Parts: sequence; structure tokens; C-alpha cells
Amino acid sequence: MKSKFVFGLLAMMLVLALAPSSFAQVNLQVFGNPSDQEITTNRTAQTADPKSSGAGILVSGSAIATAPVTQTSLFVDYPANVTSSTGVPSTDPVRIEGATGLFAGVTISSINYVTGVVEITLPGCIPGAAPGTGCVTPTVGSPNGTGSFRLVGVRIDANGLTAPVSAAVSLNSSSNNYILSTTTVPVINAVGSGIATIGIGSRTGVTNLGTATILTTGTATDTSASLIIGEGFASAWRTSAQSSTQSLGPVPNGTQIRLTFAGVPTGVTITLTTPSNSPTLGTNFAGLGTATITPTALTATIDVINSSLTTTETIQVNMAFSSTATPPAIGSITMSATVAPIGAALAGNLTPTTLDGFVKFAQAETAPTTIANIVAASTTLLMPFAVSDGAYDTGISLANTTADPFGGATGGGAAPSAGTVRLDFFPRLATGGAGTTFGFTTSATVRPGIGLSSDGTLAAGATWTVLLSQLITAAGQTGGFTGYVFIQANFLDAHGAPFVSDFRNFTSFTPMLILPPPLGNPRSGVTEQLHF
Repeated sequence: MKSKFVFGLLAMMLVLALAPSSFAQVNLQVFGNPSDQEITTNRTAQTADPKSSGAGILVSGSAIATAPVTQTSLFVDYPANVTSSTGVPSTDPVRIEGATGLFAGVTISSINYVTGVVEITLPGCIPGAAPGTGCVTPTVGSPNGTGSFRLVGVRIDANGLTAPVSAAVSLNSSSNNYILSTTTVPVINAVGSGIATIGIGSRTGVTNLGTATILTTGTATDTSASLIIGEGFASAWRTSAQSSTQSLGPVPNGTQIRLTFAGVPTGVTITLTTPSNSPTLGTNFAGLGTATITPTALTATIDVINSSLTTTETIQVNMAFSSTATPPAIGSITMSATVAPIGAALAGNLTPTTLDGFVKFAQAETAPTTIANIVAASTTLLMPFAVSDGAYDTGISLANTTADPFGGATGGGAAPSAGTVRLDFFPRLATGGAGTTFGFTTSATVRPGIGLSSDGTLAAGATWTVLLSQLITAAGQTGGFTGYVFIQANFLDAHGAPFVSDFRNFTSFTPMLILPPPLGNPRSGVTEQLHF
């Protein structure tokens, strides 16, 4: 009796051990061919290698035992909105490619764009070799016992994702003779910024045009600037063809760089061009050679039309400034950039859309970069030596030469204008070293010397003559002075002539140097360009 019980128990255990295999006759494996890196803000990020045509998730199956299969669903669950569909974009939709063998009848049954789940129907009937022979059983070692297919064209909203990014894979049932040996599949290895750097500069072999300068009179004295934009990583910038899975055709647009300007005053126009000296990168403004920025049109979009996916590249933007006589306020013109086009991940009905372009991105502006300085219409002069000590004094003559015989702006002459004068004194100590600086600005109540108008300005065509000792008194100082003096005339075309004299037997000329506007031509780190 005991032996019969043991025999029955062993038989039952054997049945239970073998039972699962009768429901697991086709083994499924899922492989990813992930994108190396996608832009962090990409609303339509590729989930496969953009350098491989037709890349996607590969599903492979093989019969491990002969048994009929029943229809079931394979779910690929992405961790974000799916932003492409079986019809969007029309040139690169979500689709099944390369279905063979036992997967000849595979179809995409549904896509939940909000949850990110793609449902694929696996066949329950493997067609016979001859038409009309009905369903056959997948057989080990036979052509219908193996097969594969690729899920291609799936894009997701990568904005806010952290990498690496994987999709979860599952079956809807374990009682259909399919068994899944893969539960996750990689789709994106890394994410990063589309724009790494931006600043004044130029590409190798191209002239650096620096920063432009516009005067508060409305005149642009330095009419050119150039800016360099650096790619975030090697495959960040893609053409419309590189932005698709390439087996059907290019998507509507590739990567774009949108430039946004701020602080452009009335009367200023900026003409943009993108010179290229590299055979691996081409850019253009919507198919045009140039773009124009005005106070009412503050954005321009660069299309990437030729790019390498293995080399980190740069874009140079040259800017030519023109200005009318409309007086702007002191300030600066800046520019920021973002990868574009900008758009929502899904349409209002929560389905993929090509509205705003495809591919598309979330807005992520770089910090503003100053491309032009608006500076006071002034002249900065330096008197490197001045003395007022004992019998010696320094006489200074300052002329406002904006009155001239050249017929104003139409004849190449200056625009007559009056302005006050600012003086800053840097004394030398008798014991060596630098003393305490001081200074003042001429006004209606501070008008030393001869030649200033009643409001303290120096009129166009007028000449101001004054002694250093008079200036020191006007600044509220006592005693002598030996050192240097900066003079800022709040008008253009100021010229001066100082001299040191005891007014009896000795007179000596001392130079009066003219500086370019320091705001647009910083004195630190460069060689000064001084002239008389």
C-alpha cells in the first residue's frame, strides 16, 4: 500500500513538473539597438540607433517544442509618452518591418500614447506552406519554427527623462505556448544638451568679428559681430534624413537652432549669415542665405542641412548691424538659443501630431550672450601726465569738433551735439605709490576755466581752456597734484591739447590720448589702441 502511494506521488510530481513546458513552446527574446544619446528636451526622441537604417527593437522567436500557439499580445511599455503613431509622421511611422517565419502575421494592434504602451499581436495561426492548408503547428527545426520582426519608428518624449532609458516587455498571458525570456530592453543610452556652448567667437579659419558697438546717437561704430554655437554631443544635430529611421524617407524637419534677440532698439537692423568652412556641416536660414532681425522680428531659425553624427560640430553666426539716427538708450543687445522647433509632445486629443514640426523639442534657452553694446556717444581721453605743483601748472584745451565744414552726415561730417565733461584724477603720492582718486562732472554750478556754456556743457564748435589748478579746486581738493587724468567728454569727436608750464621760462607739451569706447573695447587682456 505504501509503495502504491509513493508511486502515485512521484507520478503527480512528474506531471506537475512537466505541465508548464506544455504551455511554453515558443521562446521569445527581445533585443534593443538603442540610440547612443538623445537631446534632453527632445519631444520625439528616437528609441533606436539613428546611424542604422531601419533600426528598432528586434523580437526573435524559436520553437522549443512542437505545440500549437494561440494568439496573444506582446506589450512594449516605454517610460514616457509615445509621440509617433502608425501614421505620424507619414514618412517614418511606427511599423513592423522584416517579419519572417512564424511571425509573418504580426501586427500592431494598439498604441496608448499617454502611457507609452505599444501592443503587438502575435499570431495564433501559422499559415501552411501551401495556400488553403490552414494553420500549422510551429515545429522545432522547421522554417515555421523560427522567425523575427522589428518594431521601428517609435519615438518618445524624452523631456525630463534620466538615462539610460529602457522599455519593459511583457505578454498578456502565459497560457498561449509563448514564453518571454526578456523583460526589459534598452532604447536610449544617454541624454544631453543639444547646445553645449555659446559665445562671441568664430570657427577655425574664420574671422572673429567680436562684439558690435552702437552709440546713443544711433550710429553703429562697430557694425559686425560673430558668435559660435557648440553642439552638445556628436549626434545632437541631425538633418531631416538623419532624424528618421531612413528606410522610408526623411521626416518633415531636422534639428533646428532658434535664435532669440533682446534689447534691439528702434532703427537697428541685424543681418545674419552662417558661413561654413567645414565640409561636414552646413546651415541655412529656412533655405535662405540670410535672416533679418528688427525690433518687431526678434527670432531666426537655423536649419541643419548637412551634419556628421560622429563629430561634435559648431555653427558660426555672423551679424551685420545697421542703424538709423534714432537715439537708443545705453544698454546691450543679447541673443539666446534653443534647439527647435518648439512644440507639445501630443496634440490636444492626446495623439501624436506634426503641428509645430516633427521632430520637436521643449524650449530650453541658453543664457543670453551680449552681441552688441549700446554706449554713450562720448569720447574718452587720457592725459598720462599732469602736474600742478609750486610754479608749475598744466594748461588744458578741449575742443568739441562736432561742428565741421563737411556738411553733416550727408557730407561725411559730424552731427553737432553738446555735452558735459567728466574728469577723474589719479594722483601720485610724494612718498611713492597711488593716492586717493577724485573727480567731478561739469554742470551749471561747476564751470571752471573759460568756454563752457551756462549749463556746464561744451557746445559744438566751442573750445574749453582751463588750468589743472582750477580743476583741482572745482573738485573740492587742496594742495598740488602730480599724476594722470581721464577725461570723458559726453559728445563725439573731442580733441585736446595739454601743456605744462611755469609761464615764464618753461613750457612743454604733454600728450592727450584718445581711447576707443571701453565698454565695447575692454582694456583688460588686450593691447590698448590709443591715438592722438
